[in-house]
Amino acid sequence: MVRIKILEDDPADRDTLIECLRKYEREQGQSFSITAYDNPSDFMDNYHMDADLIFMDIELPGINGMEAAQILRGYDEQTPLVFVTNLAQYAIKGYQVDALDFMVKPVAYDDFSL
Repeated sequence: MVRIKILEDDPADRDTLIECLRKYEREQGQSFSITAYDNPSDFMDNYHMDADLIFMDIELPGINGMEAAQILRGYDEQTPLVFVTNLAQYAIKGYQVDALDFMVKPVAYDDFSL
């Protein structure tokens, strides 16, 4: 089972991402455990290096996703991180936190499945 964590404060964007994951899971015969958080504090308080993949928004309440990723990388340098954002200007900064990729909102399944 692939353990996936999502940090996304917008309910519609979070639901869209979960729908994409569930469709991919069915099509590829995978099994995902998905845990979603809507704010960086809850995500950080409940993260115990127990994810195989992380999807993270950049525009978040409190600290932004880039700051949350920097904190995350302080104790987890390995877990693949994908930013899901409408802020393309952060793409270069994502390499500073070893982001695997960026997905632009709104997420479309065809782009997601690639």
